[in-house]
Amino acid sequence: MAGDAGRRAAWDAYQAVTERLLPALRDREDDEVINPRLGAVVIRIRRYAPMWPADGPMLIAAAADAVRLLRAGDRAELTALSVAMAHRLFALSAGPDRLHHPGRRNQKPAWDKRFEPGNQTSLGWRRNTRHRIQQHEKGSPDD
Repeated sequence: MAGDAGRRAAWDAYQAVTERLLPALRDREDDEVINPRLGAVVIRIRRYAPMWPADGPMLIAAAADAVRLLRAGDRAELTALSVAMAHRLFALSAGPDRLHHPGRRNQKPAWDKRFEPGNQTSLGWRRNTRHRIQQHEKGSPDD
């Protein structure tokens, strides 16, 4: 992303979706009200997409699908797609240093933990230790 300019652009597009388009969709406004609001969102996404190299093409495709859904009259799918676009735009506006949810998915992956002697929490610690009761690994006393 292009730094602060990309985040501000994402915030502007996010506000266009959440403050103008989604309330009109939820209030079941006519197409004459929704069409210009969706148009404003599509214009913003097309204008700002080069600032979001990874997410720009996806948002352009989502905006095109939103126009198609409005023309087809599928308000439920248009609302769901608009909510998904708002989530992505919010994530872009927060930037890469945004706070993560402290849930299980955001914990450090196991493959980042390296085995270090004396570090009993590292991956492989239990695998590299032998217990006294594991005779099959030590061999029998008759050997």
